[in-house]
Amino acid sequence: MKLVVCGCSWSSRDPNNLDTEYGYYISKHFGWEYQNIARPACDNFGIRLQIDYAIKHLKADFIIVNWTTACRICWNNTGKNYDIQKGLIQLSYDVETKGSDGSSEGNFTRKQHPEYPQDQPVITSQSLVSILENNLSCTYEEACFNWWMLDQYFTEDQFYSFRKWYLNMYDHDLEAHKQLYIMQSAVHQMQENNVKFLFCPNTFTFKQTQTNLANSDPENRPTLSIDCYLWDFVPEENLLEPGISFALQGDHRRMKEQGLELEPGTNYTHHLSPQAQQEWSTEFAIPKIQELLDN
Repeated sequence: MKLVVCGCSWSSRDPNNLDTEYGYYISKHFGWEYQNIARPACDNFGIRLQIDYAIKHLKADFIIVNWTTACRICWNNTGKNYDIQKGLIQLSYDVETKGSDGSSEGNFTRKQHPEYPQDQPVITSQSLVSILENNLSCTYEEACFNWWMLDQYFTEDQFYSFRKWYLNMYDHDLEAHKQLYIMQSAVHQMQENNVKFLFCPNTFTFKQTQTNLANSDPENRPTLSIDCYLWDFVPEENLLEPGISFALQGDHRRMKEQGLELEPGTNYTHHLSPQAQQEWSTEFAIPKIQELLDN
């Protein structure tokens, strides 16, 4: 059996801390071949491209997908023509071309693309919160200071145009509704190709644009989410809640028990300690997978 993991940073395989992510623990438990193509800062269209690639190119037998927040977007940042037939090969995996400490190489770069060095970057993706938090009224130079990676994604003119689009035209729930159909098509493709899968909504329902961008006070932000059931197109045996982000609660418990100032997973691309990743695998994912295999 070949396991392929798809998703955003929560699912990613940290190139500097290998074998600390849930995909590793699950594949080790079942003795499966394993490949992880998750990408930090990936939007749900990018994750959909991962699933298509996993089926068509990696010949996955089992796919685990943890979806991401709806407030991430994908856009053409190169000016090159996007080719519908090429799919994932065109998604840039250069998430951090430089480190926050000024180092010349970040934690997750083009080398992590499954097609590297034959990848052909045309499009990229990022979170609206990363791009715009504290940057809704400042200058481009100030925004680049607030977020050290901003100039990797936008020129000055692009940044101002993008911000104007968000302030005047963006609607979170509309974007979420579009993405639900992307997810539905992923379920259909996996079913049509007889690929077993776990579908984890994960952070999809979090309304981070309203929580983080509409309220400037980080100490008094209500956590907002889409308040309705959305998953009637996913068979019950394939639907897994909670998603991997839930494991952060275990790390918060460890912070209190050990008197830590920072979350234990701060330095991992997947945000979690290896213990938290393993706990989620053992408590939630592995039993659900075993049920699928037994039926």
